[in-house]
Amino acid sequence: MASEFIAGLSLFKTAFDIAKGLKDVNDATIRNGAVIELQEAILTAQQQQSTLIERVRELETEVARLKAWDREKEQYELKQVEPGALAYLPKKDTEAAKQPHWLCANCFEEGKKSHMQNSGNPGKDRMGLRYECAGCKTSFITRGGVYPGQEGMPFFT
Repeated sequence: MASEFIAGLSLFKTAFDIAKGLKDVNDATIRNGAVIELQEAILTAQQQQSTLIERVRELETEVARLKAWDREKEQYELKQVEPGALAYLPKKDTEAAKQPHWLCANCFEEGKKSHMQNSGNPGKDRMGLRYECAGCKTSFITRGGVYPGQEGMPFFT
């Protein structure tokens, strides 16, 4: 981005040099050519400025998104919900704790908030419930139907 800024300044210097040279030009053809060259330099500088303004806007949006995610992730803590099964659970007394839920640990680590959804019984030979992430398809099975917010379950950290 700095190199684009320097290039923009260089174009303005070129435009200034061209304009300065116009005062000594008597020939209308040479003057008109110089005016056209000056207009092209100004247009190029304006286009570069517009590109830089758009890039700054994109970066400001990304910074705002990252700050919001930092605030959001402070409401959760990684916990083991079953042996070998990790999920992010809401911390006690946070806005997130109002509704019992588990967040996918894989997606959470990638900066995404994806809920672990109960997808039903894991099969006739196994007891418990299967939870699956809609985003990355990670799943785990809980013993005896463990679910978010269940009494004795570490719903709150």
